[in-house]
Amino acid sequence: MQDEMPIYAEPRKRINKKRALLLALLIICVLALILFIAREIYDIGERRSIAGIRDPIQTDAIGKENFSSWGFDIEIEYLYAYDIEGLVTHTRRYFGFGLADVLSPMDVGLAWGKVAELNDRIDFHWDHNDRQLTAKADSYADILRLGGEAYFYTHFSNNHLIPADGDVRRSIKKIRRGDHIRLKGYLVDVTGKRWGKETLWESSVSRSDRGQHACEVIYVTEVEFIDT
Repeated sequence: MQDEMPIYAEPRKRINKKRALLLALLIICVLALILFIAREIYDIGERRSIAGIRDPIQTDAIGKENFSSWGFDIEIEYLYAYDIEGLVTHTRRYFGFGLADVLSPMDVGLAWGKVAELNDRIDFHWDHNDRQLTAKADSYADILRLGGEAYFYTHFSNNHLIPADGDVRRSIKKIRRGDHIRLKGYLVDVTGKRWGKETLWESSVSRSDRGQHACEVIYVTEVEFIDT
């Protein structure tokens, strides 16, 4: 008596091949997504130096903006009009649903003065960590070339950029390390209310402060790429 062949042997082979193909496509898609996110989140561009960049200009201003976004009722209060020119030392994009992530798609580190001028000769190891810009030199002698710590820490800043409109948002997303840019707008305090909870996001108004609350929150009305 001949052995009977399993009735479903061939269909199972076809099913297994289809599953393998789907799994391969899924892996490819995941890898492509990881590469895309890595490119979008992490710093890209080139390290270089630029001499002669002036200090930021900060002048009195009064005004407010009110709007809603992602469930937040948002009030932006102008603290000062702000005009900053700088060398982009590092960038970091952010994705999320909190107030900062909803409003500010990118943090941009900017340097001016001797910090920008010597950026290609001194490795400051620029990086972003938890919405803060970090920097350190390899030796104290490098810091002395700038004029000391007081000079170093007052000639770069981390900037949380809030675009005023869609055109500004698109310009912000084009910013890369090594760009020479100028930003105009306002230093602002932001209040966001959602689901009965209020969140306050405050800007630094001094270039001499340090630490977690030393970043500038800028409501950007204009982006200029100076030499790119």
